[in-house]
Amino acid sequence: MQQINQEPYPYQTDEIDLRKLFNSLVARKLLIFGLTAFVTLLAIIFATNLTPIYKSNALFTAPDNNSMIHINKLQFTKELKDSVFSSFLTTLSSKQFQTKVFLDGGYLALFNPENNPIDSAPVFIANTLKSIAISRPSVTQKDLALGFLNEMPYSVSIEGANAELMTRYLNELIDRADEKVINDLIKNSNQQVDFRLSEILLEREALILKAKQSRLNEIVVLKDAATIAKSLGIVNNNFSQIGDENITSNLIIAIGDNQTLPDWYLYGEKALLERANILSNRENDEPFIPQLIKLEAEKFNLESAEMQDMSNANSMQLNKIATNPNSPIKPNKRMIVMLAFIGSFMVSIFLALVMGALKPDEESSA
Repeated sequence: MQQINQEPYPYQTDEIDLRKLFNSLVARKLLIFGLTAFVTLLAIIFATNLTPIYKSNALFTAPDNNSMIHINKLQFTKELKDSVFSSFLTTLSSKQFQTKVFLDGGYLALFNPENNPIDSAPVFIANTLKSIAISRPSVTQKDLALGFLNEMPYSVSIEGANAELMTRYLNELIDRADEKVINDLIKNSNQQVDFRLSEILLEREALILKAKQSRLNEIVVLKDAATIAKSLGIVNNNFSQIGDENITSNLIIAIGDNQTLPDWYLYGEKALLERANILSNRENDEPFIPQLIKLEAEKFNLESAEMQDMSNANSMQLNKIATNPNSPIKPNKRMIVMLAFIGSFMVSIFLALVMGALKPDEESSA
C-alpha cells in the first residue's frame, strides 16, 4: 500500500515560524529589556542635562492719536502714524542699536555671571541677540471684531536660557527704541528751529545792508541834484510857485505829459543838501525797513516757544509687555525619552531576531 506524504497546510507553517520567532525573542528577553532600559536611561540623563530655552515676547501697534498730537506740536514737525511707527520698527530691528542697549544696560556681565573668559565680545553679543525676531502675529479678523485690538499688532520676541534677563532686556529695548525715536524728532525740530533762526539772521543782515546801500545811493543822488540846482541858481524850493497864476512863464519849466518835476527844481539846493546831511548822519536804518517787523516777530515766536511736554508721546502703542515665560519652549524632554524608548525597543527586537537567525536554538537544529 502506497504511503501518501501529506504536505502541511500553509497556516501550519506560519504557525511554526511565529512560534519560533516568539521563542527566539523570549530567549533573548534580557537583551531586549536590557538594551531598551540602558538607552532609555541614557536619554533621561541626556534630557535632564539639556539647558531649557525660554521665549519672551511683547506686542505693540502704531502710536495713538494723542501721541501724534503731541508730536506734531513740535516746530516744523508734520508726521504721520506710519512714518513714526516705521522709524520705531527700524530702530528696534537695528543690530547696532540692540548692541548699544545690551552694552549700556550692563547685560554683558549679567549674561556671564561666572565671569568666564570671552574670546570676542561682539560674537558673544551677536549669539545672545540672534534670536530677536520682529513679526506680525496671526490675529484673525474675528479677534479684531471682539474689540480688544484696533489693528493688527506686531510682535518682538527673544529666546534664551535666562528667562528673567531676556524679559528685562526685551522691555528695555522697546522702551529705549521708543525714547530714541521721540528724542530724534525733538532733535530734528530743534535743528530746524536753529536753522531757521540762522536764516532769519542772514535775511536781517541782508535787509540792513541793502537799506544802507540804498541810503548811500540816495545821498549821491541828492548831492548830484543839489549841484544841478546850484548851477541853475535854485537855492530854495519852488513848491509855492507851482500852480500860481501870477508866476511868469520864465519860472515855469516845460515838461512832458505824465512826467514829474525834478527834485533839483522842487526842493532847491538848500533842501537837497539838508536831506543828504540827514541821511549821512543816520546811525540806524532798521526803523525804516518794514520787512524787519515780520522777521522779528517770527524770531520772537521761535525763541519764546515753550518746549512741548513729550512725556505722553510715544512712537508706538504697547499692547502687551514682555513677561517671564512659565515653561521652556525647548527641548521637549518627554518626547526625547519617548523616542529613545521606542527606538531602542525596536532596535533590540531587530537584533534579537538577527541573532536568532544566525544562531538557531537547540530545538531547531535537532
